[in-house]
Amino acid sequence: MSDYPSDLSVPTGPQLVRAFLSEIDKPRSTPAEKAAFFDFKARVFAALAERGGNPDAAKAAERARADRDRILSQIATGETLSGGGF
Repeated sequence: MSDYPSDLSVPTGPQLVRAFLSEIDKPRSTPAEKAAFFDFKARVFAALAERGGNPDAAKAAERARADRDRILSQIATGETLSGGGF
C-alpha cells in the first residue's frame, strides 16, 4: 500500500516511535496516501502495545485503524459513484 516498512517486528520501541514521528508532518495529498499513513500508524501502535502491554497504545492503534477504514470506505464509495474501479 505504501513505502512504509511492512515488518515492524525488528525495530525496538524507540526506533518505532522515531519512525512514526518522522512521518507525521509529511504532506499527504491523496486519500490513498492518508489511508497508508493511518495503516502505518496502526501497525506501529499495535506493535508497541504488543511489546509493552500498553492499553493506550492499543487504543491509538484502534483509532488509526478506524481512520484508515473510514478513508478506504470513502475511496471505495467514490470509485463506485464515479464508475471507476472494478
